[in-house]
Amino acid sequence: MTPFETLGVPETAGDDAIHAAYRASVREHPPDRDPDGFQRLRAAFDEIATAEKRQAYRLFGPQPVESLASLAAGAASAERHFVGPGPWLAVLREPRRRA
Repeated sequence: MTPFETLGVPETAGDDAIHAAYRASVREHPPDRDPDGFQRLRAAFDEIATAEKRQAYRLFGPQPVESLASLAAGAASAERHFVGPGPWLAVLREPRRRA
């Protein structure tokens, strides 16, 4: 499920529409009563909150996984994860660290 689908907005939505949809969704899934739903909404909002983040999402897909635990949790579910080249470019450009 894409962040746009999670928040219930079209992919062409602007900042105001995304912020309004996020606020409305948080009212339906408040963190004290539905922490999992709130975390899902917060992650979707963080991914597309600004115009720059939306453009990066459209070009490169979702951000890469941050830990092995989240990768394992995602593999257990039926969701597919797409990792485009963009988020990894910074990692590839870092100088090699010597042990």
